[in-house]
Amino acid sequence: MTNTFKTLAAAAVVAVAGSAAFAGPNYIIPGNQAGSKTVANVELVRADAPATLEVYSVHGGERVALLGSTDVKAGANTDVKVSLSSAPRSNIEFVLVGANGAAVANTNVNNIQ
Repeated sequence: MTNTFKTLAAAAVVAVAGSAAFAGPNYIIPGNQAGSKTVANVELVRADAPATLEVYSVHGGERVALLGSTDVKAGANTDVKVSLSSAPRSNIEFVLVGANGAAVANTNVNNIQ
């Protein structure tokens, strides 16, 4: 019984440590963008301080236009919706911008349908 408890406790410590190392302080996990015309979906945004999530259209690897933005709180923000000023044509980029105006995380979503 004691060995089982120790094994479970060790497994829990490894799982928590592994997910914390993968996550980092700031990150964006985009959601399904199929049919996105007026709203961009983000499953999870993790910010170490209050920030702004911006959505850009991307062409040829360059940001072309800001399509929309929304504020996020410090910590985990789930099921974030960003209203878009126009429908994305192909690729979009999510950029998490800190209070100082610097990008603290970003991720691209290719082949918007």
